[in-house]
Amino acid sequence: MIGLALQLAASAHARTLAESISKITAGQPGYFSVYAARSGQSPSACLNCDEPINAASTIKLFVLDAAYVAFHEGALKPDETIIVHNRFHSLVGTGNFALEQKEDSYDPLYAQAGKPVSVAELLRVMIQYSSNLATNLMIERLGVMPIRAVVSQQGLDGITFGRMIEDFDADRQGIRNRVSARGLGNFLQKLDHGEIVGAPESHAMIDIMLGQKFNDIIPPGLPTHTPVAHKTGWVNGVRNDAAIVFLPSGRHFILVELSRDLPNESEGIKVMNRISEVVFAAFHHPPSGE
Repeated sequence: MIGLALQLAASAHARTLAESISKITAGQPGYFSVYAARSGQSPSACLNCDEPINAASTIKLFVLDAAYVAFHEGALKPDETIIVHNRFHSLVGTGNFALEQKEDSYDPLYAQAGKPVSVAELLRVMIQYSSNLATNLMIERLGVMPIRAVVSQQGLDGITFGRMIEDFDADRQGIRNRVSARGLGNFLQKLDHGEIVGAPESHAMIDIMLGQKFNDIIPPGLPTHTPVAHKTGWVNGVRNDAAIVFLPSGRHFILVELSRDLPNESEGIKVMNRISEVVFAAFHHPPSGE
């Protein structure tokens, strides 16, 4: 009977959280998708969470994933160096393209053109500073098809790895990077439990994510200094964040917030901050008896 009582309390708790998130987003301009779950448990809230959304820079998590698969297999080493350049082959046809530095978020790497930079450093700035140039250098080294194969082999449903950043020729043919909140949530669940490649690799990836420099979506809704291993992403009308949040109790929860069609991105971010706040409150204060 005690077990049943706890199940009922948890179910009611989940309904309350889902309702709270629905109320926050109701009537707000734009479209919001949310996955919120305690680590190791099914989601307590899953608002529009199977809807494919423009991944923006959250797709870089799967480049990181593929790099750690290559480390594990011995096909790549963290201290291997890559010569920095800004000319890439499109996935389709024979065309080349270059990234626009003004659209990127990490200028120092452009200043290193023609110089060798380690894979470990490229992965760090790809995640922590969301460097598009580092991302394309790593995709070029790993290959689009092998990255897709990693996503498939790991059973990461809801994740579509399509192409390099700013490969607009491929984009015009409908080849795009898409994620769902549930897909990202399931990936982070596996990562948090050491099931992406292996425990050492998962922990190393989380350590990189803990150094994230863009913290305007999920972290503002949390108490100051709450550790968050996450990856943000943004393009016009889109603001995304996918996180493992570390509670004072030692427990973790997974929160993914995606959006699209935001007419006012700063106002959309405020909505997402509020979602983060209510999710933290719900998971920091679990149902009585848990």
